[in-house]
Amino acid sequence: MSVTALPDCRVDIAAAGGVGELAAVLARDGVALFDGVRTERQLRQLANRLGRLVPHRDSTHSGLTVITDRRNARTPAGQGGFSRHALAVHTDCSNLPRPPLLVAMTCVRPAERGGDCVLVDGHAIHDELATIAPEALADLSARRGAYFGGAAGIVGNVFEPDPGGLVGIRLRRDELARFSPQTQRWLDLLTQIINRHTITLPTRTGCGYVVNNRRWLHGRTAFTGPRTMYRALIEPLPAWRIPAGFAQAIAP
Repeated sequence: MSVTALPDCRVDIAAAGGVGELAAVLARDGVALFDGVRTERQLRQLANRLGRLVPHRDSTHSGLTVITDRRNARTPAGQGGFSRHALAVHTDCSNLPRPPLLVAMTCVRPAERGGDCVLVDGHAIHDELATIAPEALADLSARRGAYFGGAAGIVGNVFEPDPGGLVGIRLRRDELARFSPQTQRWLDLLTQIINRHTITLPTRTGCGYVVNNRRWLHGRTAFTGPRTMYRALIEPLPAWRIPAGFAQAIAP
């Protein structure tokens, strides 16, 4: 059960100035919800108004990725999104030195059962750790505490402070994540805190979200039926001033 409430972040993107409002909400809260995006074309239009669409290994010629159950007998490493199993909250493209800053997801076909979207604010996780377990936060923020990805992955950690005072979150918890002993010892506590701050959103046709990929983690619950989502990875226009992470409210 979540103890965290989603901020007032629903935006009417069809209204005059709607995309600008969405960008302002993202700059403030790191997450925004929208309705009425039912097709690849509509999501691509929204992505192009926010910034530059970033292609992905799994994207189509449109630059978007179709997230659905591919019914593989055995899901390849790192491809859990293309199954009907629950997907632990994560950072998209955690194996890249600079993951795309925004992730937009919209539902074009909900599941018969389950398949709810799951969101967790990394800022809330960071602040709780700073309050109850500063030693854990220090270890989860140390350099070279984790490795994300396969052969061409990256060394980093769960929290990555930058010289400008922002903190970015980077996390995956599948077979393509490895942690140093110093980081590993806090993963159970990290999971408990993530669970306390989990927000679950039902999926409905045309409804979706945009998250700051360096602040919010996202995932989903298990499902049955032909659930289909479209995903866009976006580098926002500098004019929107969306920070690459969150400001550290409490020093570790």
